[in-house]
Amino acid sequence: MSFHKHVKLAGTVTVGPKGQVVIPSEVREKMRIKPGDKLVALYFDEKKSIAFITEEQAQEYVVQMGNRCAYFKEQRGGKE
Repeated sequence: MSFHKHVKLAGTVTVGPKGQVVIPSEVREKMRIKPGDKLVALYFDEKKSIAFITEEQAQEYVVQMGNRCAYFKEQRGGKE
C-alpha cells in the first residue's frame, strides 16, 4: 500500500509498556538497521506522526543545511 510515491505502509507496531516498538523486519532490511544502531526520532506535530532516520542521515541533513546557509550568506555578500 502506498500513501505517496515515497511513503509506503511497512507494517504495524505495538507500543510496549516501556514505550518500545519493534521496527518491522522489512524496514530494518531496507534501511540496513542492525541491533545497536542509533536512530533519530522526528515528530511532526501538525500531522501527529513520527519518523525515524539514522544518525548518519541526520548528520548529512545538518551538513546540507550548513552548506545552504553558507551559500545564501555568500549570495548576500557575506552579510548576516
